[in-house]
Amino acid sequence: MILYDETIRQQKKDGTPFLKILGDAGILPGIKVDTGAKDLAAHPGEKITEGLDGLRERLAEYFQMGARFAKWRAVFAIGEGIPIQELRADAYIPRMVFGDYIQDLLREARELAGANLEVIKDEIIDLQKTGEQEFELTSRGGRTLKAAQVVLALGNFPPGQARQNKKDERLWYMNDPYAPETHAKLAEPGDVLIIGTGLTSLDLLLTLDKIRQAGKIHLLSRRGLFPQPHKKAAPYPPFLDASHLPTTTRTLCRLVATELRKAAAQGIDWRPVVDAMRPFNQAIWTKLNLIERSRFLRHLQPLWDTHRHRCAPEIMEVKNRLEMEGRLICHQGHIQGYETIGEDVEVTYRPRGTMEVKTFRVRHVLSCTGPQSDYRKLNDTLVQKLLTHDLLAPDPLRMGASTGEGGIIRNQAGEVIEGLYTLGSTQKGRLYESIAVPELRSQAADLAARLLADFCKPFPAAAPEMGRQFIMAMPH
Repeated sequence: MILYDETIRQQKKDGTPFLKILGDAGILPGIKVDTGAKDLAAHPGEKITEGLDGLRERLAEYFQMGARFAKWRAVFAIGEGIPIQELRADAYIPRMVFGDYIQDLLREARELAGANLEVIKDEIIDLQKTGEQEFELTSRGGRTLKAAQVVLALGNFPPGQARQNKKDERLWYMNDPYAPETHAKLAEPGDVLIIGTGLTSLDLLLTLDKIRQAGKIHLLSRRGLFPQPHKKAAPYPPFLDASHLPTTTRTLCRLVATELRKAAAQGIDWRPVVDAMRPFNQAIWTKLNLIERSRFLRHLQPLWDTHRHRCAPEIMEVKNRLEMEGRLICHQGHIQGYETIGEDVEVTYRPRGTMEVKTFRVRHVLSCTGPQSDYRKLNDTLVQKLLTHDLLAPDPLRMGASTGEGGIIRNQAGEVIEGLYTLGSTQKGRLYESIAVPELRSQAADLAARLLADFCKPFPAAAPEMGRQFIMAMPH
């Protein structure tokens, strides 16, 4: 017999568990652990099962109660290109699925924390420092919060806007590749242009392959470099010395090139060599001075990013197939301008390495050039308020925020602001490698430990009313 969580916990008036009654009657009890299947975002025709968070602990509890088997539902649509990929242990999981996983972890944390964790679905639009390690936050919904510690988990902002003379011309321009309205526009008849050839653009090709019935897809970037496909390989031994890391981009290039030649001579692929650098990447970046960092960004960043942040082989196969079918056209060059002609947009660009000018027409333009990291150019209410209050300052290379050790925020004078922290993309200027899951996980764990340690200290005498509680404000 398959039971729900509600029924498996029932008992008679005398306290006899329902499961014991079933067992005495020779009935083998089981438990349904999922809450149903829903559509998988950005992947039409596919489903994802919900309600499997905390499954290990739940199954142990159900077994102790007397359940002897579990049941949950998984729905797989079979068709051309569906499922997304072979379900292997090393498969690349779509970002939307990973987002669902993170949401499940948050639900688990809320259950464990109880009243000590409050999640507010609102947007913080202002933050002010009202005392020594005392902050006041204002939400768009009009709520006021007080806090002794604040973490700015700002994430990635959309790419910058196209330069236009008339505001209404921007109707054809989009810069949020994951918004439902973006997908709806891209599904319309007519050609489209995607600016950028990074991981986000490749992710988007999976969706467009399914939803676009007519029209060509144009991909355009300055160098035309795509992320390299991942390939499973044995780990490569460390070849960097933490006590003697390179301090110039030239030395770094020579060192890596030498190691790549050694590996190739042994028949070893370049990928594990690059992966062997990962534990040292942040330390290398901090060793480079401002001039060397600028030199790296100007000359090496595109090559490094496409080899360091690789894509699933299945995604590259889709990209190659779309090109062979004539549905995808890839360009290298610099965009010179746009001109609206009726319902279309004429794109003018200069192919790389030439002085020639070419044009093509599309219905929509989508920017996937990466998040806007120069905070002074952002049209974000909270960020602009933080800049005004001197609670946030751009790093010298405009790659994120000016931060100190452990993610503590610095003001425009370079002074740390006690109690104000950040993590992730905002720290890219200080660490460079700060957006992949392992780095994010490490930063989050270190920052959580620091917050908890401070959480256990006595409050300042001036702020006893703040209480002992973690509050998370989320815009969605």
